[in-house]
Order: sequence, then structure tokens, then C-alpha cells
Amino acid sequence: MLVLPQAVVRSFLLVCLSLPFPLITPSRSLADFSGKVTNVDDGDTLVILHEGQKELVRLHGVDAPEKTQAFGRKAKQFTKEAALGKEVLVAEHGKDDRGRIIGDVTLPDGTNLNRLLVQQGLAWWYWKHSQDKSIRDLEDEAKAEKRGLWRDRIPIPPWVFRKIQKKQVPEVADFEPPRKAASSSKIARADGTTSSIIGHRKSRLYHRPDCPGYGKVTDQNAVHFTTVEEAEEAGYNIARNCPR
Repeated sequence: MLVLPQAVVRSFLLVCLSLPFPLITPSRSLADFSGKVTNVDDGDTLVILHEGQKELVRLHGVDAPEKTQAFGRKAKQFTKEAALGKEVLVAEHGKDDRGRIIGDVTLPDGTNLNRLLVQQGLAWWYWKHSQDKSIRDLEDEAKAEKRGLWRDRIPIPPWVFRKIQKKQVPEVADFEPPRKAASSSKIARADGTTSSIIGHRKSRLYHRPDCPGYGKVTDQNAVHFTTVEEAEEAGYNIARNCPR
């Protein structure tokens, strides 16, 4: 049997004792768990009782309106009716900076609550924290059908609303999902040519395909040009938020 010198043993123990506690404590691996929904804080946040402990679960990939926003109360009520008092399955995706579990919640009938909220127009695709294009498609469907919050003429994303509440100034990027930033389609004109520049009839500003406001000009106010030169010759100036 190998006998280590006492000096080596003491050094090993000193190193172990100096390690931060989290490093020598087994960490909890991400896994599915089930539990009963005992409370609903808002549309996308639930309290779930699991093994005698209450877990605060934030729905993954979606963001419901805040309670003081339009449709905030409706989103909360919808989640309560769908999940409160029921045994649900949670697929965990980690925790956020507030210690809440981020997860997908499956209802007893097999329905995914996250997707259901978006489909009903009661939550946004949280594209800053999810690359799931299927949720994006559900949002597009709800938007086209004007369900829920999409009935508003200018719905405000919850993350923008939270910034405003904190007296922070939203950025252009806060409004632009990745799919829109890459949009650069050309539009057919009556004379047979195609236009890639869109001008705003009232502001007299034009947008290239790489500008954040491209495609946001309403048909009523849109003026289409083939080139930048054509737009400027017509008296239009480039929008301020376009890349220079």
C-alpha cells in the first residue's frame, strides 16, 4: 500500500478546504420534472409545487404583456384557466438572473402552454432569448388573424415596455427580430421595373433594404424608387437610422 508523506496530505487538504463551496457541491442537472400549478403570477410566470417545494417557473421563448400593459390581465387570466390547479410537466432550460426556472410547460392534455399563449395572441416570441422559428411562425399566424394583442394598432413588446418603465430609451434593435433585419426583397412597379428603395410620402425620407425602417412604411404613405439617386432627385433624404 502506498503511504503518502504527511506534508503531501496536509497540502491536499488545504487545497480542498480553500475551494469555493459551489465547486465541491454537486450541481443539479437540467431535467424534466412535474408538479402542480399553485399560483400564476402573470401570463408567463407560474408557481409549481414539486416534491414539497414551490418552484417559480418562467416560460421559455415567450414574453407575455406586463400586467399593466394592454392584454396583460387577459394573458394572466388565460394562463390561470389553462394551468392553475393542474399537474404539468416542465422541461427545464436553466435559470435566469432572478433565479427563476426557465422552462417549457406541458399541460395534462399534451398542449405546450408556451406556444398556446403565442398562438392566442397573448404573448410575443421572445426572439432575444429563443431561436425557435416555430414560435415565430405562431406569432405571424396570430398577427395575421389579429388575435389578442395584435388587435392593437401599435402593440408594444413587453421588453420595450419594461425599459420605458425604468426610464430607459429603447433602441431600434429592440423592435427588430432577426428575420426582419435580413429582409431585402424588391417590389414590382407599374412600369415593369423593380424598386428596392422605399420613401415615406409625408416625412420625405427614404429607406434602403438594410435600414431598420424598411418595410414599415404603410402602403398609403409608401413611394417606391429603383435607386437611391432616383429617390434623392425626387427630394427625399435618407432616414437617420440607416447605416452610413
